[in-house]
Amino acid sequence: MCELLGLAFNKPVSPGLSFRGFRHRAQANKDGWGLAAITPTKAQIAKEPIRADQSDLSETLRDDPQLIAPIFIGHVRAASRGEVSHQNTHPFTRRIKGRDFVFAHNGTLDIGRMKSSSEAAFHAEGSTDSELAMCLLLSWMVRETVQHQNYPLIESFLLDLNACGKLNLLFSDGRRLYCYHDQNGYKGLCWTHRQAPFSQISLHDEDWEANLREEKSPDQKGFVIASRPLTAGEVWQNFQPGALMVFERGELAYGKIA
Repeated sequence: MCELLGLAFNKPVSPGLSFRGFRHRAQANKDGWGLAAITPTKAQIAKEPIRADQSDLSETLRDDPQLIAPIFIGHVRAASRGEVSHQNTHPFTRRIKGRDFVFAHNGTLDIGRMKSSSEAAFHAEGSTDSELAMCLLLSWMVRETVQHQNYPLIESFLLDLNACGKLNLLFSDGRRLYCYHDQNGYKGLCWTHRQAPFSQISLHDEDWEANLREEKSPDQKGFVIASRPLTAGEVWQNFQPGALMVFERGELAYGKIA
């Protein structure tokens, strides 16, 4: 039921290698795909309510060397709430104080248990529990004037939201990538750290190998996040259930690495 992809690096990078493997996850998540390239000032989002591995646009983005950013969020969807439509396709976004906030989710939340208000600052335009969750998070942050660096408070809010169902999240305020893993370990969420000296890796979902020494500059470093490991030849570690990790400029800004 949906899968997530995230990249968080200290310099703009291409998502091509990770997105190449991730597109194949659409075989079990046929109801839509999306990819957001995120910078501190704006996000460019491409998404369609069709299978990613059958999309000409997603194939073009996979092979586009001009598509670079320090942060990416990707999603492939298996619809559980809301019809299959562009409006219900992840990632979702809202613009706040000159920056784009981008959000993607997997799992299913009980909308009846989610606290919403007609006075909320943000409202869902589609019919998914995921977009509603984003609006609840942003409305709470605005109402309570929560600073984006107040990671423990944000983590506590997400734990409360997690009580409404299954919750794996990737979201970004343009400068950081926030990653939350469901408190009961639903679906899985894992990460790998890429930095020099780079190795040779292969994709799990496609017969494809890459020598990262040839593709990465020595000063590049950062993290790749996915619902399941995308590659062999590098170490993937699981997120702790019920925990938030935040990445900024290719470093871990909040959370624990086992």
